[in-house]
Amino acid sequence: MKTDIIEQKEFNLLLEKNDIVITNNLKNDLVKQLNKIFDDKIKELSTEPFTTIHTLGKLESKRVHVINFKKLDELKYREKIFKSISELKGDVTVLVDTFETKNTFTEIIEVLTEKLLTNNYKFTNHKSKKEDKDKNFYFYGETEIYDIVKKGYILGDCMNHAKDLVNTPYNFLNANDLAVYSQKLERFNNVTVEIFEKNQIEEMNMGAFLGVNKGSIEPPKLILVKYQGKENFDDPTALVGKGVMYDTGGYSLKTPAGMPGMKVDMAGSAAVISALEAIARLELKANVMAIVAATDNRIGDNAIVPDDILTAANGKTIEIISTDAEGRLTLADAVWFAQKQGAKKVLDTATLTGSMVAALGHEFTGAFTNDQEFYQEFYKASKRAKEKVWEMPISRGYKKLIKSKVADIKNTGGRLAGASTAAQFILEFIEKDTKWIHLDIAGTASNEKQSATGVMVKSFTEFFY
Repeated sequence: MKTDIIEQKEFNLLLEKNDIVITNNLKNDLVKQLNKIFDDKIKELSTEPFTTIHTLGKLESKRVHVINFKKLDELKYREKIFKSISELKGDVTVLVDTFETKNTFTEIIEVLTEKLLTNNYKFTNHKSKKEDKDKNFYFYGETEIYDIVKKGYILGDCMNHAKDLVNTPYNFLNANDLAVYSQKLERFNNVTVEIFEKNQIEEMNMGAFLGVNKGSIEPPKLILVKYQGKENFDDPTALVGKGVMYDTGGYSLKTPAGMPGMKVDMAGSAAVISALEAIARLELKANVMAIVAATDNRIGDNAIVPDDILTAANGKTIEIISTDAEGRLTLADAVWFAQKQGAKKVLDTATLTGSMVAALGHEFTGAFTNDQEFYQEFYKASKRAKEKVWEMPISRGYKKLIKSKVADIKNTGGRLAGASTAAQFILEFIEKDTKWIHLDIAGTASNEKQSATGVMVKSFTEFFY
């Protein structure tokens, strides 16, 4: 099903055939006209957030959907109102001028635009029969809303792109497929893409990343997407996403119950690639890189096993305790690479630990940082995006838990504080003068129904506004 938002140039209340969405804001002339046609009924609709009126031949449109104007300013009702509009069947004309308020009009129209796309998202790419009809939402009004609608549309569209990537099964989206997808982002202005092949990754001595790939028949891909929104490409910020395209656990094999849904393990890569697309389409004044070390984690003739020791690109040696703690191995070399590309600010995002799901469930993304000022900047962006983030602890005590007797560090710290020891592991590859945030989206990348959410696309985009 395809949902689109289209500007409607002309509107006649009596002759419009689409369903109409309007508020009961009686300061608006169209609302006054409608109220007169329905004998003051619009004025009386003062309690319910959303009411449908059947026109019974008084208009060409068969239904008018009336929103309680005052409740639009209350967040607890706004989400319900947007959901009700999103669920309308067939083509709909939204009279945006009637939504106008002094303080929240821009936010309301932007988020409404986004929600019309994301609420209508369905992953039907592999269905043999089309189940739902396409539908259009037509926006009509004299208020200048192009830039507002553009932002909401791009955010919603890119969140849906991230969902598509995550929901696509491995046999349709491996590391090479993700590289090909990323390459297509060069269609946007100021975007360049570079794909590093296995021999180039070997030349960079990325032993941690290559170690995860050893059990796979598919070669790894290191993906670098750059967006230059400033005159010179200096002081870039890196968005690093975990790109484990499918995670069996390797020889530390997951259970039959735990393996379905592991296509979600590349949600970090989907978030950073889709966020960079949004940033480029919005033409933001920022220099941003999206970096993904893409591979799958499988059992194979050459796969790593517990007790192996790998050497990462920065020279640190890693004792393998669990081959199912593979994401942090790929991120170790990926954040090293980001810094070698000039990034002094790094945000990495990953479906990293089951411990994070146990701690925060599906409500909050766990965040770890080495710089509070940097984190507060991002936290404010996440608040604007309305994506819940909760800061988690990281300390020298957790560093002791990942100390190895036979190597510099080991890739798990044991059963306790698993999310914090995983974050501490990544921090081992962050240089002292680099500001860093790690976002564990294990619980928020998909919902209880194992459907992708597109989390962090919006927060990352808002961060660069």
